[in-house]
Amino acid sequence: MFLVCAASTSGAAEESKPLWEYGFGAGYAQYAHYPAADQYAQLFLPFPTFQYRGEILRADDHEGGRAYLLKNEKWSLEFSGSGSLPLDSSDNRAREGMENLPLVLEAGPQLVYSQDHAWEFKIAAFPSIVIDGAYIRQNGGSLNLQAAYRWEKEVVGLFVTPLGLSGILTLNAKAASQEFHKTYFEVSAKDATSVRSKYDAVAGFLDTQATYFQRISKGRFTLYAAVSYTDYSQSVNRKSPLHRADSNFEYGVGLTYVLGESKRQSVPLENTEGLINKAIERRKERLEQFQ
Repeated sequence: MFLVCAASTSGAAEESKPLWEYGFGAGYAQYAHYPAADQYAQLFLPFPTFQYRGEILRADDHEGGRAYLLKNEKWSLEFSGSGSLPLDSSDNRAREGMENLPLVLEAGPQLVYSQDHAWEFKIAAFPSIVIDGAYIRQNGGSLNLQAAYRWEKEVVGLFVTPLGLSGILTLNAKAASQEFHKTYFEVSAKDATSVRSKYDAVAGFLDTQATYFQRISKGRFTLYAAVSYTDYSQSVNRKSPLHRADSNFEYGVGLTYVLGESKRQSVPLENTEGLINKAIERRKERLEQFQ
């Protein structure tokens, strides 16, 4: 328990942080086997950590991973992504006897509108691939609409080092191509059984999701907690025998420790720039040299 003596919000201005940091951590998560599954997996994993806060590339626990392509004060075109872990089908009742689910990766452009470094509205088109051992293939893609609200506070307590608090609430809606849906909801004739009928997946709406991410930092230690609720009741493939639940509830916790950091300070968020902006500036500079 910390005794709070003073508190200040810092949503509009980013505090000075190192350009990069490295360390280690450990985390626990419970997540659904696949979208609309009725079984969950648990994962405990130690891992190395690395954060980078550059002019074009950002990868940290405040903004996630993103590379700016085009950027101004309000709008940015970025490159980002997400993914889903593989699944051994023998661990899932609905998929027993079917092929294992592969690692699914999504990455592509997203258009972002930011307001006061607090609100963000995104539209993202992510092509998808699946990786199954040495086998890689295209897996359709998805369209994501997202609204996010960020807050951040720093409190000075009983000890000298301040306590940093920040949170992110996101609301997301997702639609996907037929190929993407087939990965999770298609049942071929050879996989059909008396309790699992043949099903042809179709393209369309997949889910709506609400996620809250909480970060608490003290010195070199940072504690993380996240909860997520996903609703599949309006999924276009809810009649699939592999659609076993209209909602999934997932959560995770983690703790990290910073081992080292750069002496150079990070680029403030308001000073970040897009890769294309940078290229245009350099071209202008070259043209001015010849004039």
